[in-house]
Amino acid sequence: MLMKINRQVLKSARKQKLWSQEQLAAAAGLSLRTVQRIETSGSGSMESVAALAAALELPAEQLQQHTPVFSPYRHTQLGYVIWVFFFVPLTLLVPYLHTLSSWAMALVLLSLLLPPILFFSLTVQVSETEISWYFGPRFWRKQLPLSEVLGAKVVKNPWLAGWGIRMLGNGFLYNVSGIMAVELQLKSGAVVRLGSDEPNYLQQAISAAIAQSDSEVP
Repeated sequence: MLMKINRQVLKSARKQKLWSQEQLAAAAGLSLRTVQRIETSGSGSMESVAALAAALELPAEQLQQHTPVFSPYRHTQLGYVIWVFFFVPLTLLVPYLHTLSSWAMALVLLSLLLPPILFFSLTVQVSETEISWYFGPRFWRKQLPLSEVLGAKVVKNPWLAGWGIRMLGNGFLYNVSGIMAVELQLKSGAVVRLGSDEPNYLQQAISAAIAQSDSEVP
């Protein structure tokens, strides 16, 4: 059975003893290739972990990688700001609405109502296999496999970034309110920013899901 190993702890303990990988392998009774593979992949058999821990004079538990506990995440943020783009223009147009034909009035109201209807909220979900999000009534639903995500961090968007769907230098921003977001770094080099009013919880959920996914890779 393979176990996840904290590579940083392993390397640090080896270097504290001023050992090379060859010396550690000899002290633990393992092959050099096994030690190299463990330090590179971060996983090894229970027997190898026990042998390394004994050679380094550490508790075996100290070498194990403790991953965050994952639980499915779902959160909907309401976009109150988007309604400003409906009520402010409507207030300014009220004195002139009676001069418009019924078709023109309907067109004006529809053009003002459409953005609030589509972007009144942003829902983000994190499962064991993917991250998904959508606006309002499941508009613009996107899905991103966890296997394509390197990591996630909390960031602040500039005010000029705005709301809705915005293009970044190397990716996209999805937001309905505020300036806080979680940025996903993808293996392709692109990024995705998801606006959130609880960015720390979202970041923790994504990191835990990635850690669990990595731990299940043989």
